Amino acid sequence: MITSKNIFIIAGEASGDQHAANYVKQHLKINPDIKFTAIGQQELKKEGAKIIYDSEKISVVGIIEVLVKYRLIKHALNIAYKHIKEDKPDLIVLVDYVEFNMKIAKFARSMNIPILFYIAPQVWAWREKRIKNIINLVDHIAVVFPFEETLFQKYTKSVTYVGHPLSDNANMNPSTLDYKDKPIELGIFPGSRESEIKNNLFLMIDLIKQKNSETLSRKNIKIFYSNTTAKNLITKLLPKGWDVLLASGKDLETVKNCKRAITASGTITLELALMNIPMIIMYRLSPFTYYVMKSLIKLKYIGLVNLILGDTLGSKPIIKEFVQPGYSDEIDAMVELRNIDNNEDYRKSIEKGYSEIRAILNPGASVKVAKLAEKMIK
Repeated sequence: MITSKNIFIIAGEASGDQHAANYVKQHLKINPDIKFTAIGQQELKKEGAKIIYDSEKISVVGIIEVLVKYRLIKHALNIAYKHIKEDKPDLIVLVDYVEFNMKIAKFARSMNIPILFYIAPQVWAWREKRIKNIINLVDHIAVVFPFEETLFQKYTKSVTYVGHPLSDNANMNPSTLDYKDKPIELGIFPGSRESEIKNNLFLMIDLIKQKNSETLSRKNIKIFYSNTTAKNLITKLLPKGWDVLLASGKDLETVKNCKRAITASGTITLELALMNIPMIIMYRLSPFTYYVMKSLIKLKYIGLVNLILGDTLGSKPIIKEFVQPGYSDEIDAMVELRNIDNNEDYRKSIEKGYSEIRAILNPGASVKVAKLAEKMIK
């Protein structure tokens, strides 16, 4: 009698949950008998994974924010350890969420359970020497950017560039509408985590309220949320009388109707680029977190669009970034939004950069990861 294989997935962020769900969908096409258990969110659940802990509860960014949720994070780790020890999965697939997942990898390694790390830790943003720690704890790494494969290959052969999972989404393409015909003047994307929304929502709203010298009707502005929890938080935080409409960030047809966007950093910047939406990045951390991270991170930019073009093609950044913005930055940000709206040549230069990104990001990531995982459990 052939017993079905068990795979344990850990995806801590909303974007990771979506990418993990796409992988599960493809793996079940290859091997329908696999049983998936996960620390994840709604998208993994929709694909049939048994969720043993909702990772939305521990999705945070920043040092202070991690300390605030330390008990929940510790509880989630203990649940994962217990599951690994008792169920002994045939494979563990770690998706992004580096600090949490590296602890899982260390524990699983002590039990000789194979580990596939999908969407590798961004060691190029932190310290390259961390690569040695990673390759000692995992069996294979699936990276989503070509420059990551080159970096990891200096230390290990167990790395595969699979392409970026966003490229698999057939709906994540530019709108057929001309810029002037798009009905939404501005899309606001404050982030997916609770701490991000609290730090960035007021910043973005204030930019519109205080610095708005152009005609921007509130009915032509939309705030996009990543999930129900984010929607409820945004609704709670919005100032009284601020009657801006909310929309789901998963409703890509509505997102495509945005002329411009103000966004936090993260995967959303890449999504907007694939849909040809000009944007500015505004991002605020707690002062302590910003101080510490500034001393550790060696990157000039935080937006994936700028990072990809810089590291892969050596191009200059095409998206303006305003990190920990002050008063003068807010003025510059509003000038940039007006420039996007008024200068067609400038918009075309941004779109040219976006087209280069689409050419870099190979499709088929979910299928390739599924094949890697299937090979590892045979």
